[in-house]
Parts: sequence; structure tokens; C-alpha cells
Amino acid sequence: MRADPVRLEALAILTAVADGQPLDRCLTAGLDRLGDTRDKAFLAELVRGTVQWQARYDHVIDQFSRKRRPDPGPLRTLLRLSLHQLLGMDGVPAYAAVHQAGQLCRRRLGVRQVAFVNGLLQAVRRKVAADPDSRPPDAAERTARLSREFETLKRDHADWLAAWHSHPRWLVERWIENYGAEQAEAICAWNNRPVPLVFHVLAPFDPAAAASLLAAAGCPVTAGPAAGALVAAERPGRALLTEILTASPHLIVQDATVQAATAWLADGLAPRAESVLDMCAAPGGKSAHLAARLADGRRLVAMDHRPERVALLRTTRDRVSGPSFDLVLADGARPPFAAATFGSVLLDGPCSGTGVLRHHPDGRWRLTREVIDRRAAFLGVLANRAADLLVPGGRLMYGTCSLEPEENEQVVAALRDQRDDLEPAPDAQGIWQRTWLPHEAVGDGFFAARLQKKE
Repeated sequence: MRADPVRLEALAILTAVADGQPLDRCLTAGLDRLGDTRDKAFLAELVRGTVQWQARYDHVIDQFSRKRRPDPGPLRTLLRLSLHQLLGMDGVPAYAAVHQAGQLCRRRLGVRQVAFVNGLLQAVRRKVAADPDSRPPDAAERTARLSREFETLKRDHADWLAAWHSHPRWLVERWIENYGAEQAEAICAWNNRPVPLVFHVLAPFDPAAAASLLAAAGCPVTAGPAAGALVAAERPGRALLTEILTASPHLIVQDATVQAATAWLADGLAPRAESVLDMCAAPGGKSAHLAARLADGRRLVAMDHRPERVALLRTTRDRVSGPSFDLVLADGARPPFAAATFGSVLLDGPCSGTGVLRHHPDGRWRLTREVIDRRAAFLGVLANRAADLLVPGGRLMYGTCSLEPEENEQVVAALRDQRDDLEPAPDAQGIWQRTWLPHEAVGDGFFAARLQKKE
């Protein structure tokens, strides 16, 4: 049996990602090189699953190779890929995963490494992925067996969380400190769950009618946790999704938590605001959502700082139904507007994205403490510029998809310390800032705050 071309492609992509290349770009290029739909799905699961679970697989590698632990590099990448097939994929026979690992090793690493790779994988197979009668265990039994290999880490809860749920230890420690051990574990577990496709039905279109149209198009949905949210029973392929969106200008793709947060912020729009700025608007989902909620006669301006991002905004604007909005190419740190121009400003700024890590398997590994600090400092600059643009009585709607206090509460607190012209703009329950933890919100993690410029 020769080396499988799809597995060869997966190993090449994972090697490039380990060398610092962006996962999405490498995977998209690899998918474009394949013709068969099943091959595409197999490749996507091989690559994304291996990256997502790499810390779990690294612990297994270290447990089963104590005399010779492979350094970070091609050998460890190959072992991670093979372990994902053994331990994380139900449709791959154990013998095929082990045999293909040997073939890939011969092709990419040389014959001298084959015995080591085969020996390690066979040991894992015997202990975790096969019963004495050679009948493979089901997923639950396999997980239970695998978990026993992590028992020694439970002396340090952060060590265990980081390895078992496959997150950087420093990030786990932050979440334990900020939210407690139980919530930190829930966040980590949530980040490894599949991401459903969620639509938002733009007002005034009827969600029930939209659900019927989606079912007729081959994409059955159920009502989501936010008003106007529809959750697809299964994620459609890219071609079908493009077809659905082209035929459905009343729909946007938007996470359920983001829908809830956008609605809460939109309820905080200045009552008499004639103009609203979405300051970091691409790809345009929140702009379309806001525009559909604005009263007649109010104007929405959607701004972003790179031409390709404004192109995304234009694509969204031109596709969706409902009120249109203006587009501006400009840097939020140097906005091309006079002070006191807008009645309301939405700033959903560029953050670390720790609330959306389940969407990006490589995001958790690329993130550093320094990134969080840099983003927090820049968010403070943007928030000050946004406040400058408000008319007296205007509202600042601040949000991030981060779970980190430095980018959320601390930015808002520093903004209020630096200037005396802002005050909270609470909702009917007296709440003016809030955090949606992802596992509790059943969606992405998000932070939002509502402030008002004093008259």
C-alpha cells in the first residue's frame, strides 16, 4: 500500500503551519488541489483536528517515548497526525493509521525513523485503540482509556487542563485566575466542540418563513438562543452555502452570541441619533444587523482600514436586503471625521479573539501574552477616538470577542479614568457592561459595554 495522497497533503500542510504559515490559507490551497468531496472532508478533519488536539497528542507521544522524546519538528508533526487518526477519528481503521504512518515516514522523513514511529503507534494502539479480540472500542471507551494516560497530571490542575483539553498552559492559568477552575475547564472544553452554522434573519423578514426556505434549499434549521437566530442541523458545503446566501438577501451568517450582543448594544443606540458609525466593520454582519434595526432616516457608516476588508463590507452590503449603509476606507486611530459627528459609535475592535478560539484551531497556539497587551493598548486608542466622534448625549457601544479583562473591563475603566465626559448607559435592568462566556451563552465568548457622552 502506497502513501495516501490525502495524508501526504495533510502532512505537508501541517509542516507548513508548524513553520509559521497561516492554517486557513494553507488548508484552502490544499482543498483546492483535491477534486473529490470526500477527500476534501477527510483532509480538513486531518489538518484541523491534528492542530486542535496537538497538546493532547504531545502528552501521548511523551508518555510512550520516554527514552527518546521527539523534538518539535517533522517527526512530532507526523506522530500527531497519526495519533489523530488513531484516537480522534472514528472512520479510520487502526491498522490503516499505523501503516500509513510508516509510508509517510518513508516518503518524508526516511527509512531510519520508521521503526520508531511504528513502535510508538503500535504501543498506543494496543493500550488505547484496540480490544484484546482486536475489536476497536467505541469512542466513549477509547476516550476513557486515553484519559488514564493523563492521570499523573491531575496533581496540577492547570497541567491537566492544558494537556487534556489541548490549550497553552499560560492561557489556562489566566482563565483559572480570572474565572475559577470550573469555568476555565468549561471554556477549554467548549473550544473543542464543533462549530454549528448559525444564520441571522434580518428584520423585518419573518424567521419562520426563512426557516421554511432554508429547509426547502436542503439546509434544515432550528430556532437558536437569540431572536432571529437559526441553527443549521448540519453544516452545508461551501457551494450550497454560497447558493443559499445568494438567494437569501434576508440572511447573514452570524454567531448566536454575536447576535445577542449586537441586539443589546443596538438597544443602547442614542434615541435621537441621526448617524451611526461602525468603526471596525468588516466583514459587515454587524453593520447589516444594525442597519436593519435603525429607525427610518438614520444613516449608518461602515468603516475599516484595509481595502480588502472594505471589499468584504461592499460584498455584504450589496447582497443583503434592507437599509443600505455607506462605506469608508480609513484607520480608526485617525478617523477622517470631525469631532462630535455621530450620535452613536460601535467599536467592535481588533482583539486577541480568545472568545472565538473554537473557530480557529491554530489561534490558541499563535496567541501570546504580548499580543493581548498590544491589542489592549490599541483598543484604548480606538475607544478614545470613538468617544471623540460622539455628539453630546451620544452613545459608545464597545465590544470585543475576547475573554481577557485587559481588553475589556480594563479598557473601559481606563477610558473613563482618562476623560470625564463619559458615563454608563445602562439597560432596563441597570446593566451597562457584560461578558458572555461561551459555554454559558452557547456560542462565542463576547464582552460589551454601553457608555454615553454627557450632555
